Amino acid sequence: MSLDGRIAAVLADVRLVEWQRIGYDGWRAMLDDKDIRQVVGEDGKRYSVVSYALDDGDGRIRMSVAVDDGAWSALAPLVRDQIMHPDGTFVE
Repeated sequence: MSLDGRIAAVLADVRLVEWQRIGYDGWRAMLDDKDIRQVVGEDGKRYSVVSYALDDGDGRIRMSVAVDDGAWSALAPLVRDQIMHPDGTFVE
C-alpha cells in the first residue's frame, strides 16, 4: 500500500502551523537538531513526522517537515517547508 498523500500533506501542514507559533530563536535552535514524532493519521496508520531546520542564507531559516508511513515512502517522503526571515516574517 502506498503513502496517502492527502493525509501526509495534512499532517505536514499541521506541523508547520505549530512551528509558525514558535519564534525565530526557536527555529534557530533547530539548526543542529530534528524533531521526530509518531502520529496516527485519520486512516489509523502510523506516520513519522520529521521536522528539521536548514540555514537558507541571509539569516533566513527553512523549516522542512517530512512525512512517511514507514513503508516505501520512507525513501521518498512527502516534504513541505516554510522559510522565516530574522524579523519573524515568512517568505510568501
